[in-house]
Amino acid sequence: MIRLILLGALALGSVNAWADLATAEHQVREQQLDAARATLEAHLREQPGDQQARFLLARVLAWQGRPHEALPIYESLLTSQTDNVDYLLGYGQALLWSGFPQRALESLERAAVLAPDYGDVQTVIQQARAALVVPVTATAPTSEVPTQRRHELQLSTRKDALDNGFDDWRSHRLDYTSTRPEGPGWYGALLREQRFGEWDEGIELGAILPLNDRWTLQPEVGYQPSPYFLPEWHTDLRLQRRFENGYLGAVSIRRTEYETTRVDRLALSAERYFGNWRAGYTLNITDVADAGTPVGHNLGLDYYYRGLSYAGVRLTAGEEEAVEEQRLITSDVRALSLQGRHWFSRRWAMTWEIGHHKQGDYYTRQWLQLGLRHAF
Repeated sequence: MIRLILLGALALGSVNAWADLATAEHQVREQQLDAARATLEAHLREQPGDQQARFLLARVLAWQGRPHEALPIYESLLTSQTDNVDYLLGYGQALLWSGFPQRALESLERAAVLAPDYGDVQTVIQQARAALVVPVTATAPTSEVPTQRRHELQLSTRKDALDNGFDDWRSHRLDYTSTRPEGPGWYGALLREQRFGEWDEGIELGAILPLNDRWTLQPEVGYQPSPYFLPEWHTDLRLQRRFENGYLGAVSIRRTEYETTRVDRLALSAERYFGNWRAGYTLNITDVADAGTPVGHNLGLDYYYRGLSYAGVRLTAGEEEAVEEQRLITSDVRALSLQGRHWFSRRWAMTWEIGHHKQGDYYTRQWLQLGLRHAF
């Protein structure tokens, strides 16, 4: 008799547990996240070991814009099931929304190894890799978002060696970026460049504005107060859309005003993130005042490792405008460069680039650029 009572109590407990989870899942579908959280917390006070309920609670907390509270739950879940891909995905997403894209990628890349065809994993990997440039856009069922912001400073220097009797070029930049998951970002740069024996100085400012979970608008302006070879000013407006399966598409229009001429450019870009790779192509159609419409092609391929560290190659072909002394020229271009960013820690990274550029019959230049980056 006692045995039958115990079995009945266990069965009733299982029914109640199933009912609590069903109620919480319905509340999530109805976007009643506060109610779902209360249901799950009450359930877990009675059955603290219910892994399914703890997993749903972690997701609800992240969707409510409280991903930092979800992190210890995911860490506990992964202690018992280290290879659970759903846990790894949820943990990576919570880390990303908390402002830790590098730590997020460690979890997400592990999930990608275990489940290479899991589309959601690839989507969040794409978001994490773009976090330093484009704020993360997520598919959470609520408008509440994390508030932690990431700031970065980079100091870089570059030297270009030219042939055909041209003096070497030199440039120095101080770049600043500020991004927040699912929120607006901004960036700016101070630059100083030497060409043809003259120094030019200028400033660049831009913003990254998520319009919704797929569209991003990026305006940019640049100004040089008394240029010799750089343009007097430029403006650029880029509109980007994120698609499924790691695809991105973008269109941008740019106007550059020199002392003697104006250059307008239309750029059409496509990118794909897959596994540890990113591939991209850009078609540039340029309208140079009174000098034709050169067309150029840019190809890029990057390999990511250790989170946001990467190494990549860039190829350029077609026609391109360039400045010779104070004269704008257009000629055939062939260029090849290697570039990368290596994070020594979560705060410090080195950036590098080497390349070879042939500007028609005017000159060939080879360059080396090095930078030191700090995140805070």
